[in-house]
Amino acid sequence: MSTDRSALPGLAAERLSSAVVSDILDDLGHRDHVLDPAIRPLGDGAVIAGWANPFLVTELDDIAPDDVVLIGAGGSARAAVWGELFSTAARARGARATLIDGYCRDAQTIAAIGYPVWCRGMLPLDVKGRLALTAWRQPAVVGGLPVQPGDLVVADADGVVVAPAGLAIEAVGRALEKVAKENSVRDALVAGSTLRNAYDRFGVL
Repeated sequence: MSTDRSALPGLAAERLSSAVVSDILDDLGHRDHVLDPAIRPLGDGAVIAGWANPFLVTELDDIAPDDVVLIGAGGSARAAVWGELFSTAARARGARATLIDGYCRDAQTIAAIGYPVWCRGMLPLDVKGRLALTAWRQPAVVGGLPVQPGDLVVADADGVVVAPAGLAIEAVGRALEKVAKENSVRDALVAGSTLRNAYDRFGVL
């Protein structure tokens, strides 16, 4: 695939899904690539994609455009590690979304500003005096999955998939090809084809 790496987040968010990227990573032999399914979107889970910026807990001034902030809070329910002001700051710095292995608060105001957040649930407790920052833009385990800075994250209503940085271009290229075939299968099925004939013709289901 000749697509420039900088274009991958926008391309993936516009044309792919977590499921198709997951299928391609399976095909590439990288089968451990999803966060704990308990980490769910606050809203409708529209597709987002961007470069992993793992935090152990958070340092907002390090956020860059196209980052996906992943917060490795270890599932702690001692406090909400994300809220309205963090969302406002992250959005202003060009972040694509925040994925939290823990809890969030200010759900209504976050929804009002339209910033995508995935988390384990809601909790009103403030982080101050309960949890502490230890590192940012460093390798971290988030939702049970080791994540490196610069990995490609694709998330939607189905869940969160992380492609290693070195596989990102190939994974997106193959995923786009698979989507094109799946669209052809869908058209054939709508036109009355059987599943068997559609699979024999296009090689995907």
